[in-house]
Amino acid sequence: MLALLNDFASYQSYLSSVVRFSSWCSNNFLHLHVSKTKEMCIDFRRNRTVISPIVINGEPVEQVDSFKYLGVILDEKLSFTEHITAVQKKSQQRLHVLRKLRAFYVDPLLLLRLYRSIIEPLLTYCSICYYPALSVKNRNRLLKISHVSAKIIGLPTPKLSEIIDDAILKKARAVATESVALYVLPCTSVSKEIPLYKM
Repeated sequence: MLALLNDFASYQSYLSSVVRFSSWCSNNFLHLHVSKTKEMCIDFRRNRTVISPIVINGEPVEQVDSFKYLGVILDEKLSFTEHITAVQKKSQQRLHVLRKLRAFYVDPLLLLRLYRSIIEPLLTYCSICYYPALSVKNRNRLLKISHVSAKIIGLPTPKLSEIIDDAILKKARAVATESVALYVLPCTSVSKEIPLYKM
């Protein structure tokens, strides 16, 4: 469960949404595993109020400060600092591979290809979602990995900001094209002569 709280009204709306979701699940024969469910409240106010955990089917839901969702660690301030730390740790392990191969005098072009295969995807995974919101400090932490890789390889690596900007533009064009296509396509009706299924 994820909540963005601004005031008491948003908290009440959140509670009612949880109740509706819980009843929808039980009406549709879906069982909620409360032990596997987590609650994270995003609250940007300076004077944060302590919120009691929500209760589903008589069990309290565990409140967490951060949560990994589809490979991205979300935190309660949406600063993505924990995610960047995790990316740094994984990148350091993979940089070690580059260093070892460089010690064996592997061709720099092959090292660059290896960088683009095993390190760059770490740096750019889901970056269109969080990179624009990163602080300068966190952006520099990502850029440092790219610079260290370039020093190890002996060739310049592609600029991280350009890769991410291109990905954002590509996604924006795809969304714009899809939304235009939705308005352009005529609504087709199903012919009554062709049954949807056989009885």
